[in-house]
Amino acid sequence: MDTLQSRLGSKAVDILQENPTLLVAMGRGRTFTIETFYFVGHSDELYCIVKPSPAIVEAVRDDAHVAFAVNKGFPNRMLQGTGRAFFLGGLEQHPQVREQILAKIPDAVSFLTTIRNLGVLQILPEQIYITDDTNLGLGPRPAYFPAAAQALPGPRGRWLQAMGVSTWNASYIPVLVGSLLALNGPVEVSWLLLILVVMAAILFQAGSILVKTCRDFQRRHQAALQHPESLTTGAGHGTFQGGVDRLRAFGTSRVLVDGLLPVRHVFWAGMLSYTAATVIGILLVRLHGMAVLPLGLLGLVAGVLYAGWPVHLQSRPLSDGLIFLFLGPLPVTGSYFLFTGTYWHSLLLVSLPIGLLAVAVFQAIDLQARADGAQATMQTVAADVGWARWRLVYYASIGLSFVSVLLLILAGILPAWGLFVLLSTPLAGWVVMRVWRSTPEEAPVLAELDRQTNWLHLVFGLLLALGLAIGYVV
Repeated sequence: MDTLQSRLGSKAVDILQENPTLLVAMGRGRTFTIETFYFVGHSDELYCIVKPSPAIVEAVRDDAHVAFAVNKGFPNRMLQGTGRAFFLGGLEQHPQVREQILAKIPDAVSFLTTIRNLGVLQILPEQIYITDDTNLGLGPRPAYFPAAAQALPGPRGRWLQAMGVSTWNASYIPVLVGSLLALNGPVEVSWLLLILVVMAAILFQAGSILVKTCRDFQRRHQAALQHPESLTTGAGHGTFQGGVDRLRAFGTSRVLVDGLLPVRHVFWAGMLSYTAATVIGILLVRLHGMAVLPLGLLGLVAGVLYAGWPVHLQSRPLSDGLIFLFLGPLPVTGSYFLFTGTYWHSLLLVSLPIGLLAVAVFQAIDLQARADGAQATMQTVAADVGWARWRLVYYASIGLSFVSVLLLILAGILPAWGLFVLLSTPLAGWVVMRVWRSTPEEAPVLAELDRQTNWLHLVFGLLLALGLAIGYVV
């Protein structure tokens, strides 16, 4: 931290220590509210004592962004700021906050002993503006940016994270494989058409991720209102452990949990993605006839059901089946049919390794959830079948992906160039050995396992596509 930021941070701490209460504005529209709270903390982290009324809960749930201010003798010694707010649960779960409040504000003892069901609201400041004796409120106020806030992604990075850009390979890899298989068909493949199909697949995936992120987040808060004790302290802020968010594989679960984007913005971005994909689908129907319409509708239904809107699927096996269908057979056979107008029975076999690796990503998340000790209202599959068995299922998904390619080459369905996928075996061995050496009590050992499994999916898929392309040319 540079000298100016250090000096501003010290001033902010001094002003915050001088004031017993914090004025906080939160929410939007009818849920917009302004409250005054007792608080403790410093320029990088604030803790407020609140009575979690429905208005406050809804305001923070819909948009974690808040504004706050303390004022002692305007126009000097004034502090304003913006940040993100999170409920950490009941005050009884955080005795250290109670002790700090009493040490700072002895007069708060009557409030703490009289009012029941008090909670703790954490605010992580992103920027703080200070007015002191040197500027008397005239001109621009100097700004202090906490180091943690500076490390947050910018607006563009937040949206790329929300849409799961790092795993779009789950959409375009199967489409690419189906299109390369179509090169051997009787119809010439249009690369412009391939671009449209890839765009539609990515938009469907992005829409499903965005909507599912919102639905999972809203279900957490609904359960939290019914069971306040389920609010627990997470990494740096409060997180509700009422359901395992399997979309950590797509890098999106933290967007709303960390309060980086408003819920409504993420939801409508998902709807916009669905709409754009549908428009491209209609264009493809006009270009190739009504025969492709059922495939498009099936993909839309699978994506919407997976997203949990408007119906939430309680069955994990059914959810895994949709993942396999949506990211395996459907895009492979659909893209092949779109280019050739025919169906090839071996397409389902070719889509098998791609779909299995897509499911393996979510199996990795279940293993992580088991290692994290997540106690969900809807248990993880890993908890259902046991740690040892579920590791075998994960090994089988990865191993069968390689075995199936070898069998398809021996059967003459894939060219010998498909052996390129064996170049990804070191990465496969790496993730398998990480799981092999881990136990349910060793959560750090499995950190990033889902992302690494997704990298395996990407490398494996690109090598398979490369083998198909070389096989066509040769």
